[in-house]
Amino acid sequence: MILEKDNVSKCAAMTKIRLNAGEAEMYENELKDLFRWVEELSKVDTSAVPETSIGHAAYLRPDEPVVNEKLADTLVGEFNEQQGHCAKVKKVL
Repeated sequence: MILEKDNVSKCAAMTKIRLNAGEAEMYENELKDLFRWVEELSKVDTSAVPETSIGHAAYLRPDEPVVNEKLADTLVGEFNEQQGHCAKVKKVL
């Protein structure tokens, strides 16, 4: 992938980050290094490596809920505000 001069400023605008000229240049160089590394990795011959799936890792334990009412009550009781049987917390954005 070719990194164009305005790509860094477009990325910064999309993520709502303000960059000065020095920071933009620094990130441009870092992105160029990253793209060169990815390009280098894509040249590695992996044809002899069998395809695998790591989806089996999600099934290491049975999907059964653990219910501990006493612990739940204790944890909810530690919060200053409660709504029903739930702890009420400030919105985090």
